[in-house]
Amino acid sequence: MAEIIIATAVAGVSAFVGAPVVLGAIGFTKVGVAAGSIAAAVQGPTTAAGSLFALCQSAGAAGMAVGTKVAVSSAVGTVGGAIASIWK
Repeated sequence: MAEIIIATAVAGVSAFVGAPVVLGAIGFTKVGVAAGSIAAAVQGPTTAAGSLFALCQSAGAAGMAVGTKVAVSSAVGTVGGAIASIWK
């Protein structure tokens, strides 16, 4: 049981801290999509408002709100805990 709790906490904290770093690393920057990046490779000719791409660009440009970070880290923590319980 302790392993599941630890895995959930580590995954959640990692997502809270790492999500903005990952967005920047794949090309969602404060000034737009970085040329030659993964984000540029998947960018289509039009981007629908509210799409995953648009949300990632918004978070990359403006940063992630605390509520968004909490939602992402909660989701990742849940998945981490589920995986840990399967490997148990």
